[in-house]
Amino acid sequence: MIKRAILHIGGEKTGSTTLQRFLTRNAALLKQAGFFYPCASNDICFEHDAHFPVAGALIDGDVEFVSAKRQPMLPSVLAHLAQSARAANGNLILSCEHFSSRITRLQQLQKLRDALPTDDIKIVFYAREPSELALASWSESIRNGSHHRFSADQILPQARFFNHLQTLDLWAEAFGRSNLIVREYDRTQMADGDIRRDFCEQLGVEITDPLLDDDRNISLDLQRLEVLRHLNEALPKFSECADGWRRAQCIRVLVTEFIPEGEPLGRLLSKHESNAIKARFSEVTQELNRQYFDGRLSRKWFPQDNPADPEPNSVTALQEAEVIQALVATITRMAERTSEDGTSHAVGGARAYRKRRLRNTRRKLKQALQVTKQRLLAPFEARGA
Repeated sequence: MIKRAILHIGGEKTGSTTLQRFLTRNAALLKQAGFFYPCASNDICFEHDAHFPVAGALIDGDVEFVSAKRQPMLPSVLAHLAQSARAANGNLILSCEHFSSRITRLQQLQKLRDALPTDDIKIVFYAREPSELALASWSESIRNGSHHRFSADQILPQARFFNHLQTLDLWAEAFGRSNLIVREYDRTQMADGDIRRDFCEQLGVEITDPLLDDDRNISLDLQRLEVLRHLNEALPKFSECADGWRRAQCIRVLVTEFIPEGEPLGRLLSKHESNAIKARFSEVTQELNRQYFDGRLSRKWFPQDNPADPEPNSVTALQEAEVIQALVATITRMAERTSEDGTSHAVGGARAYRKRRLRNTRRKLKQALQVTKQRLLAPFEARGA
């Protein structure tokens, strides 16, 4: 039976993908050091380098972060987790950022606690400053099918996703505040500026020559995200059709390769707007700093007296028109690649499959272009009239 359970619960957009890949690739070395990271391909608690099915098992209904294959198994996940934890030795590590963002009720955490056959449970959480989290989470939502514009005005303490104090208080109620290990997600605050090394240091994990990959979750630039955002309007949402949404995810990944590069995502949020967000979170940040950081939060969490650029950025109609041009360029690039594949003398099965995907995606893009063109050009046509 396990001695201790360590639950890495995120938060969102704090390098979880990189950490999970590290834990999966080094599972054998971790086991030698006394830490068990369940990652067998047939383990129903595990998927995509993490324990998303465990979080999914605590939520009523289907969830988009668990595959269609694993979805029917969710009712059995907690029982399987308890059984495997009883059969294991040493310390159990589970990781899923959706533990912190999607689990919002005490009863859910109690079910998770009851599935773990030990009273020694530690919770590891990395907190990201809200204005930084706002951009990163908007980017992720676009990559997963959303089509809403980014708005700094909607980043409020009332939104639990950005309010780390609410999240931590909930977990403290279920597991005890003394069992929470809370870290600031900032390279200057982490061991060697690396979440993998920082995580190991916090838990006393010592392994020799671990396998280290590059960051697996690279952020997209503003133009790529804007093209995807408009394309998403023509693709099915998860709530409308789960299978259609999963196919749309493949389209988004494929299309992204062909979208011309643009300006950095950070352009969406001026220092003025970032400062306003920090000011709105001031009381929450002070209490978070007092309760969970012993006053050690870095200065960047707090509003500055004199932000460098007092005027906020805005996305103008002209920039929207430029998105249409990027859509056209994307279709052109895909058409060129399809033509190249079609004229090759060595079109194998994989190449032919890629050609069909490109052709189908071009059709989807053309549909999306027709949907967005009329809407985006309406202001120009009105002015011309």
